[in-house]
Amino acid sequence: MSQQHATLLQFFATWCYPCKVLTPIVNAVETKMNNQLQVSRIDIDQEEDLASRFHIMAVPTLVLIKDNTEIWRHTGVLSEQELKTALGSALSGKL
Repeated sequence: MSQQHATLLQFFATWCYPCKVLTPIVNAVETKMNNQLQVSRIDIDQEEDLASRFHIMAVPTLVLIKDNTEIWRHTGVLSEQELKTALGSALSGKL
């Protein structure tokens, strides 16, 4: 049985300092969870329609999608451990 990857949408803006802080954290978590997670980075200034579709009101915002359903969302900066814990809980259905 093949396990489907979840997709973490990382909404950011180039002018956003917290976004710059969060990016290496997301990169580290992506590397550690590469068999479970794919990250798509979305610049809200370049992809306004997509940001609107996901109702992004502030950046950075992370949205976790699995089986075409949003299963977790967070706005703001998290530590690497906080992000790994939150994603692990969301992916295992323990939220």
